[in-house]
Amino acid sequence: MALSKEENDLLTRVEHGAPMGEMIRQHYWLPAVPSVKLVADGAPVRVRLLGGNYVAFRATDGNVGVLDEQCAHRKASLALARNEDNGLRCLYHGWKFNVKGEVVEAPNHAGDQEQFCQHVRVNRYTAIDRGGIVWVWLGKGEIPPKFPDLPFVNLPSHQRSVTCVEVPTNWVQAVEATVDSSHVGVLHESTTQITAGGGNERMHMTKALAPKLEFEERPYGYRYAALRALSDDKVYARVNNFVMPWYGVICPPDANGPTTVFFSTPVDDVTHRAWFVHFNPNRPLGMTVMSASPDVWNFPPLPPGSPNDNWGQNRDIMKRGHATGFPQHLGTEDFAMFLSQGPIHDRTDEQLCSADGAVVRVRQLLLKAAREFMAGKTPTLADSPDLDYTKVKSVGGVLPAGSDWRSLADAA
Repeated sequence: MALSKEENDLLTRVEHGAPMGEMIRQHYWLPAVPSVKLVADGAPVRVRLLGGNYVAFRATDGNVGVLDEQCAHRKASLALARNEDNGLRCLYHGWKFNVKGEVVEAPNHAGDQEQFCQHVRVNRYTAIDRGGIVWVWLGKGEIPPKFPDLPFVNLPSHQRSVTCVEVPTNWVQAVEATVDSSHVGVLHESTTQITAGGGNERMHMTKALAPKLEFEERPYGYRYAALRALSDDKVYARVNNFVMPWYGVICPPDANGPTTVFFSTPVDDVTHRAWFVHFNPNRPLGMTVMSASPDVWNFPPLPPGSPNDNWGQNRDIMKRGHATGFPQHLGTEDFAMFLSQGPIHDRTDEQLCSADGAVVRVRQLLLKAAREFMAGKTPTLADSPDLDYTKVKSVGGVLPAGSDWRSLADAA
């Protein structure tokens, strides 16, 4: 089902007061920066979210803060500020801000410093450091929304890894790919073979390319089973979850492997940050391509070229059997597809098929939330009394044909 132009704009746009952006700002926590990027009294890190510019920093006592990038005084960038004595001090005139965004010093003001600082108008944001990520709530009011304490959040650091990279396309293109099971066996055929070595259940996806999809609504979004018929009267079931507004919780490649959470947060209308969290709830994660990355702020790599050279696609290795010509990483293959769709994918002229059910449901849930917000209501999936992120679990396995995949999921 193609969208109208108006629906596509409502779905994708987040800047300049767009309803989707304002809904997300008010009702959801946003991941801002990997925790390891912030060092006590170290350099602030620029962060762009929903078209706004911010800085994130770690104070002397280890607490974290997210502030508007421009100083409340004369709008110099706080990315240049000194991080000292539990606050950011603007280089221009010395105004100092604590992690709550409060002005605590204005040394160039003659008179009662404390009273003056209390009356300076500033935007104050709530920031917390959990699960290897610094999160921020950009909404108005005193009570933030429920925190997305997904299963990786409370694990020790040696059982998870966090990386991310900025991608120059709209965020919804990436969210759709997260729940699109049928692309894995095609786009990621070679990557799956390389990482699996022919030895885990993910290989079934490269052989059965038309999964049957079944869905169940959940207080956080939905869970769905991608069912692939195998030759020996069995079925390979992958039960994954979509958690509003952008989390895809993907099942492990085998019983002992890591679960992956993909999420893509809007930087602005035509840019998103792609996040990759690998975690193992039962044992140390060990060395993976993700955990070995030296730059958690810029990994996986973007395609190496421009549109003029097909984003650096390597046709030579395709001649030798590589499926895509993007051997850098699974994420690089995805990014190439997003880039090829354009900055904001036009959904008004699509020809969808049976494999696109999860994509359609993502659009429906996001549009519903935006419309509820426009009507002055709290989005249903942001405030359900049954909302419990800790219970989100994704599993995969081979079952006898005719078995109920829920038995696999509920036993996890």
